[in-house]
Amino acid sequence: MASCTVWVLFILELVQTATTTHQAWYYGVSSWNDPGALLTFPWSASTVPIMAGIIAAVAQIFYAWRIWALSSNWVFRVMAVLIVLLALLQSLTAIVASGIFLAFLTPQKLQSLHPEFELWVSASFVTDVLIAGCMLWILYTAKSHTVWARSNSIIGKLIGITVGTGLAIALCGVLTLALFVTTVGASFQYLPAYVSPLSSGMPRLTARLLRRAYIWGKL
Repeated sequence: MASCTVWVLFILELVQTATTTHQAWYYGVSSWNDPGALLTFPWSASTVPIMAGIIAAVAQIFYAWRIWALSSNWVFRVMAVLIVLLALLQSLTAIVASGIFLAFLTPQKLQSLHPEFELWVSASFVTDVLIAGCMLWILYTAKSHTVWARSNSIIGKLIGITVGTGLAIALCGVLTLALFVTTVGASFQYLPAYVSPLSSGMPRLTARLLRRAYIWGKL
């Protein structure tokens, strides 16, 4: 399950990299020295939210599956279902809003779709916070009930990973949402994603899985 998820995310990230590169080429090369091009959008501009929403949904649903598998408590089972629903909500919102924008590709239409994109960012942020909170509580509970030193050490390191990546994701999400709400019409909401690579589903999921494999190899 984990390896398949990583491969799916890897392929999606390649597609996103290709479309993002096309958009950068449009503004930086083919439209060089043309200020009017800044008021236009290439077709690839609409694919950025689509791919971001799908990639985030795949990673979030993977974590929901882990929460479901790691805890038999009905509260966490409900939280896992809620995470899946929110992941689908943010993904579908990004896809539908981007599809509408693709039909027009104008600044006016992009401005009118601000509530839809705000819903996308908000739902994704809430989902990430729920995932971090559930994983942290499950690991902390498991650590408090284990009597084996080896298991205690492994769970302690996993808690450290969860706290570290969770804080980075939460901080990036808060900044993205705050900038998106307060700087309507600007593009400042993209800055946290450039500062923190963990804002994307692929890096944070891969980093956590690789770190987990490293821990098991050391112990």
